[in-house]
Amino acid sequence: MPLRWRLLHGIEVAMSLAADGDLRDDAARTTWCRANGFPAPRVATRQVHGVDLLADGADGPADGLVSLHPAAALGVFGADCPPLVLAAPDALAVAHCGWRGTATGIVSAAVAALAAHSAHAPATWTALVGPGVHPDDYEVDGPVLAACAWPAGTLAPGRPGHARLDLASAVAAFATAAGVGAVARTPLTTSRHPLLRSHRRHGRGHAQLFLAWRAA
Repeated sequence: MPLRWRLLHGIEVAMSLAADGDLRDDAARTTWCRANGFPAPRVATRQVHGVDLLADGADGPADGLVSLHPAAALGVFGADCPPLVLAAPDALAVAHCGWRGTATGIVSAAVAALAAHSAHAPATWTALVGPGVHPDDYEVDGPVLAACAWPAGTLAPGRPGHARLDLASAVAAFATAAGVGAVARTPLTTSRHPLLRSHRRHGRGHAQLFLAWRAA
């Protein structure tokens, strides 16, 4: 069974497992959604570890999606990069938060994109940071450390010139700093959960689908 979460404002969230295969394939994704009773999502055609989000009707490379449509289902793919869902009472956004995108502002960009669509202030929203790499499995070097002012408590000592980065905590901290009222995190991690795929643990391959939609 997929991983499942339920958020405020009627938002349902699901994440595929490694055994579900490569859901970047349209046919495989449609089959998986139908088998689980999930709506077929809109997904970014190409994720590029940037800060761009696509609104309704737009297409192209991006690392997030935002929609005002009440029946929208939105999805992003990830193996170690934490996914983020932002839910307002009247709009929805998802984002793929790799270290590059996180350092250059994907979280604040997602908040701004949703704010442009919603009539409700970010303080009324809810957010969930989904599974990403475990911080003890994510040692980073100088360029990553210098990429931004990482939030307090998200770095731990590593080898000389390195540190272990808690990327999911950084995403949550940036969402809180951007004014999102309720930010939750799952304790599950891709590199420690036996049913999830991690690039750090398994090498490169297919990623999981992180899907959010508003229940009818």
